[in-house]
Amino acid sequence: MTDGINVRDSGVGNLISISNSAEFINSEIIISGSNNHVSIGPGAVLSGVRMQISSNGNVVEIASACRVTAQVIMKLTDNNRLNIGHGTTVGGCNFICGEGRSIVIGKDCMLAWNLEIRTTDSHAIVDAASGARINPAKDVIVDDHVWVGAHATLLKGTHIRRNSVVSMRSVVTHAFGEEGVVLGGSPARIIRSGVTWERPLLG
Repeated sequence: MTDGINVRDSGVGNLISISNSAEFINSEIIISGSNNHVSIGPGAVLSGVRMQISSNGNVVEIASACRVTAQVIMKLTDNNRLNIGHGTTVGGCNFICGEGRSIVIGKDCMLAWNLEIRTTDSHAIVDAASGARINPAKDVIVDDHVWVGAHATLLKGTHIRRNSVVSMRSVVTHAFGEEGVVLGGSPARIIRSGVTWERPLLG
């Protein structure tokens, strides 16, 4: 056990790679599946992180210089992926990865608190006439340098382009093709174009 993190691995063939310079506060990684790979990069700080990985062949990569508070759930289906890019900060997020899909968060993103990001609705919605499922899982992609405000939700199929901002309490439900936009509402829409943002705190 590394200081500040409890690792419990009851599976087979799992690889947990933790940089010597990573720091942990009250965090845990619980793996009961097999052939999973968890990687924590240099200078990353994980505080209050809970990873629950009970399926197989999953990948979690948290890059260097990240600061993360989150819950990561990969439970029923295999071959899911979570990537968090260099220098990204996450104040508090539930990452729910299912149905063999990916959540990819770019470099230098700023994710606030009480967020939910998910690739799956978790339960099937079925067309009553045909019996066909109508809500398949999809990847979630957040490009570099995106700010996601508190209480926002990013649902399956979301793609947010670089330099964009997601307003508080917004629900993003699909891909946007334009960089440097402010997204807001439920469902989210573009409410301003031609923006970027800066990390230093004001006020």
